[in-house]
Amino acid sequence: MKILVNRLQKAERGNVVFTILLLVCAVFTAIFLNFYFKGYRQPYLMKDVIDLSDGWKYSTEDRGQTELATLRTGPHLMAGETMTLWRTLDKPLQEAAILIRSNHQAVHVYLEGKKLYSDPALGSKENPGMALHLILLPKDYWNKTLQIEFTSPYALYAGRTSPILMGTIPSLEAYALAQSMRSVIFMAMCLLIGIGIIALVLVQTLHGSRPQWQNLAIGVFAVIWALYYVCTEYIVYQFFEPFWVSAFSLGLYFTFQIPLTMYYYFSFEHYKKWMLPAVILHSSFGVGAILLQLFNITDLPHLININNILLTGLSYTIVLTVLEAVKKNRMMMMTAPFLMIAYCSMLYNFLVFYTRHGVVPYSYKDTYFLLILCVLVCNIQQFFSSYYQGLQESTVLTLQNRLAKDNYEHIKFHLQEVGGLKHEIKNHLAALQTYLTDGRYDEAKQYLERYSRQSGAIAEAIYHDHFLVNAVIGNFMQRAQALDVKVELNLKAGPMGIADPDLYSLFSNLLDNALEACEALSPGRGRFISLLMARREPYLSITCINTREGNIQSENGEIQTIKHGDGHGYGLWTIRRIADTYDGLVDIDYDESTFTITVALKDK
Repeated sequence: MKILVNRLQKAERGNVVFTILLLVCAVFTAIFLNFYFKGYRQPYLMKDVIDLSDGWKYSTEDRGQTELATLRTGPHLMAGETMTLWRTLDKPLQEAAILIRSNHQAVHVYLEGKKLYSDPALGSKENPGMALHLILLPKDYWNKTLQIEFTSPYALYAGRTSPILMGTIPSLEAYALAQSMRSVIFMAMCLLIGIGIIALVLVQTLHGSRPQWQNLAIGVFAVIWALYYVCTEYIVYQFFEPFWVSAFSLGLYFTFQIPLTMYYYFSFEHYKKWMLPAVILHSSFGVGAILLQLFNITDLPHLININNILLTGLSYTIVLTVLEAVKKNRMMMMTAPFLMIAYCSMLYNFLVFYTRHGVVPYSYKDTYFLLILCVLVCNIQQFFSSYYQGLQESTVLTLQNRLAKDNYEHIKFHLQEVGGLKHEIKNHLAALQTYLTDGRYDEAKQYLERYSRQSGAIAEAIYHDHFLVNAVIGNFMQRAQALDVKVELNLKAGPMGIADPDLYSLFSNLLDNALEACEALSPGRGRFISLLMARREPYLSITCINTREGNIQSENGEIQTIKHGDGHGYGLWTIRRIADTYDGLVDIDYDESTFTITVALKDK
């Protein structure tokens, strides 16, 4: 808390005000969105909807009327066997209608034995599809018995029931929309993600990049999953015929696992060939199921009975995904938990489906959506990681080119000085010979001393074997010479595993701070900088000592800059950050005339 208070005190007033306003806007936005989506979940027009899930009796050809606890379950019947529901409508409502959802069942509705609705005539083995029936009741329906007959050509769907609702037509339509809105939103998100990934893969391929097959597969999976997301929702029943709702729903269910397994196949690094059986299994099942439906050999609902084939293939995929994660495949480490959660959710949904203990929640749709988001986030992270790595490499190359140019200019200047000295050496030798021949030994001595100072003023060109260190020191020496700063170098050791950008930032900040301190000295004060680089395994130690004067400001044990304006005060912060990166430390010591900083980096 104390640290937070200190930071708030240091922060500019404008930044604090902006942050507070941003938080206030975020809170009000969250409140508004909650209110807005609550309206979607519980529409105003839905106020007249009455749930008729309780109070029913049912009968079959072999069984008389029997109490039915709730419409969220139902008896197990044989294929083609008709189940009749009975209930007295005891709740009055103006312009009432009932909403019935059928799942591969033909529906006939009667009121006091008078037919209100009947499905189109179908053969005993034809697929009735999945439908939503909105049936207007007569004005005198109150206290009369409603009779609904369900008949399915499939044993898995025979005897199944779903909630039956009563209300006005606008209220029932609002109910259907509200029930579907969440899935529609997620469908839109999946479509956007899938189409975006596919488009990005195509653009990268057209620009000459290597095809990213795993990304293409997950993009296709996201599109298929988006379309499948709404296939069991009320809103879809209003746009397509019952048969096509069934075909889309089951067809997409049988095919979504093809791109999913292909995604894992192309993403594997160690067990890729072991993934081929799962790809072949799911591809064969999905393509075979669609062909069987197209050629009217068998209907897709019949194939639900062998759905365990797909579940077995997915369990096999999960095992290989976990093994890949153990092998440090980072993408699999991220996605394996979501795939396992989605698989467990599928098992739970099928348990509900086969045991008929409630309405199937289709919760695995959400868990697979989380899997898609996980893959998307991982891909985004990899993209920006690659982008910043390339940007860093570009920065390093630019830095190396600039330092190479500086080093070249430094060596060029050095060679010019040496060349000039070589050119004049004959004249200097001739002058010395004249002095010595004439016996003018004192004058010869003075001349030799002047010549020695001239040659000693020529700067060295090679300071260190490491290119970057040599370039930085060379540039530093030129600046130090211009400021009349005496420099002492002891660079016996060298870096081994320190990245060039970090090494450059470290030396630049150390030497810049030292030169600025020397430049600020009063006239007549000796300007001196000592730089020592030594190795104390496994650490590389760099010590910089410089002369100084004036007071040093310190707060909470940290030295504060005395320079004003933006862009100052980051030198020591950068040095500490680099030390932390390499598990190192920074030690600072100073007295009235000198400042010493030692940086130790773990260089292994």
